[in-house]
Amino acid sequence: MCGIAGYIVKSDRYRTDRELLKKMTDSMIHRGPDAEGQWTDGRVALGHRRLSIIDLDVQSNQPLFSHDEKYVIVFNGEIYNYIELKQELIERGAVFKTKSDTEVIMEAYRAYGAACFNRFNGMWAFALYDREKQVLILSRDRFGIKPLYTVDNEDVFTFASESKAITAAFPDENVPNETYIHRYLSYSVNEDTDGECFYKNVKVFSPAHYMIYDLQKHTKEYKRYWEVDEQRFYDKWIRGKNVVRAFKELFESAVELRLRADVEVGACLSGGLDSSAIVGCASKKFGRKMHTFSSVYTDKECNEEMYIRKVNEKWNTIPHYIKPDDYEDNFTKYVEDLTYHHDQPTGGASIYSQYMVMKGVQGNVKVVLDGQGADELFAGYIPYYSFYVEDLMNKNSFLAKCRAIRMLVIVKKEWPEESGCFSTNKIVSLVGLKNSFLFQNDGQAQGLKVKRKTKLFTDEFLDKVHDDYQDRSIKCASALNTKLCNDVLIRSIPALLHNEDGNSMAFSIESRVPFLDYRIVEFAIALDGKYKIRNQWTKWIIRKACKEYLPKEIARRKNKMGFPAPFDRWLREGSSRDEIREIIYAFGGRNIVPGETIDQYYKAHINREADFSSILFRFYSMELWLRRCDKVKITGQAGEVS
Repeated sequence: MCGIAGYIVKSDRYRTDRELLKKMTDSMIHRGPDAEGQWTDGRVALGHRRLSIIDLDVQSNQPLFSHDEKYVIVFNGEIYNYIELKQELIERGAVFKTKSDTEVIMEAYRAYGAACFNRFNGMWAFALYDREKQVLILSRDRFGIKPLYTVDNEDVFTFASESKAITAAFPDENVPNETYIHRYLSYSVNEDTDGECFYKNVKVFSPAHYMIYDLQKHTKEYKRYWEVDEQRFYDKWIRGKNVVRAFKELFESAVELRLRADVEVGACLSGGLDSSAIVGCASKKFGRKMHTFSSVYTDKECNEEMYIRKVNEKWNTIPHYIKPDDYEDNFTKYVEDLTYHHDQPTGGASIYSQYMVMKGVQGNVKVVLDGQGADELFAGYIPYYSFYVEDLMNKNSFLAKCRAIRMLVIVKKEWPEESGCFSTNKIVSLVGLKNSFLFQNDGQAQGLKVKRKTKLFTDEFLDKVHDDYQDRSIKCASALNTKLCNDVLIRSIPALLHNEDGNSMAFSIESRVPFLDYRIVEFAIALDGKYKIRNQWTKWIIRKACKEYLPKEIARRKNKMGFPAPFDRWLREGSSRDEIREIIYAFGGRNIVPGETIDQYYKAHINREADFSSILFRFYSMELWLRRCDKVKITGQAGEVS
């Protein structure tokens, strides 16, 4: 896990400059405190910050050259199956000078060309330069676990693991993107696959793509190397197999691969099904004595300590309990810090909890496993029931329709506060029970009343918004799998992975996500909904396949929290409430959201008319990010030819 940066000079206005490149890499020292390197060659500049995880020897520092110096690479991430690939390449005659997975990338590209990307099981963003052909190849992993940003203008093409590396060297790119701010404040988006981000000219390099930049012609060619194919995935992973056994084997393999490291590996543990299964598998199957790291609050609605302790006791782990409440007096300072590391306002207060957990990891281990992705792959949230019910109602079967009605009753009984998730779904009309007790949702009326009275944006700000977002939704065979697939690839997981990377790398920690092993993702996309939701059980196949790794209290949990934070209470009575209030109201002076709108939301929350902590946090976080943008001084560009 590292930080990469670089640029290609396209005009006479710039030159390749090690100092400019160092400015980019220095801005990401947290991503790689163990080593640094810069290399320039005519019109190409490549820079690197290293966090040493595999092959700790200095010979694996980057930029790394191939044995014949034809290729040079800067790489962020891990190729978990590098040992198997290396043996395969040696049998084909490849020569290696290090024990690193980085060198495997270069030799795999030499042997297979762009076809090598589909051979990689891992997370990555890298730039590989072919010095003979004068071609630069950028590539990002299938799901965007590792970040990559670019700017392309008439003078330079530049890229980096973080936007701040680009704005550090090219401060003219420190321009907020009104369209993306509009999206964020409207519905809390903070990463998407249409390439937009919070900086107007900075683009997000698309997951599952590679780019070939020809320096002689100054042409770019983008290509997708992986895409959804339900039938192929089904034939590959499911057809003719016992699906529970098949999933268990894939899960165990994914965990085993992610335990590969030349440093100690720990795990984040929330007390939920997914992280508990990872800890149990690593402990029982692979005999690891795991360090675990958990967030614990005093608030009942945010406290999962009982479940966390069950896992730690069962597997005799080395537990670390982080109490974010202890740091609440400095809440704004830590949110300012995480805003810096994320290069953007953040989606919600729960990100603070994860940030503090990663702070607790620092100094104990350099790598942690995390359960990210399982909910979106295997229907871990109650609203997913509505899509599965829709699938059942669409079947030409009286029995299936009876099962659908039964599931609606179960949801109303088990999770009455969640039953409103069905009210806007088209299955309501299919079932024909719109006005029945199943769809009464008493808890939202107050909040909706307040929202309808408010004007969220000023007219002046809306004039700057030009949102031509194109719907890139993926269609699968069922409503449930369509929803899950889009949440994994477009709507939910990209933002969560951004948070995972930002929080972990802030403390020089590598975070690995076994459930986003591409084999598990392909398996899940092709898996029938009945293995995901069964009666009152979400993520049924995980519960079934991993039961030996789970305390029974967790295997049978029906609720979930994740990494919550009591921001709603902190707004009213926390020790930082006055400071938070000042920042929220200061945002009203930005001429983005009317001050009276902010006042209405804030007072309604304080007076307990409704819970508006989510949108108030967005106002708060946006103001902190804009203050950071204000501090970047545009003084000219260090690499410009004078």
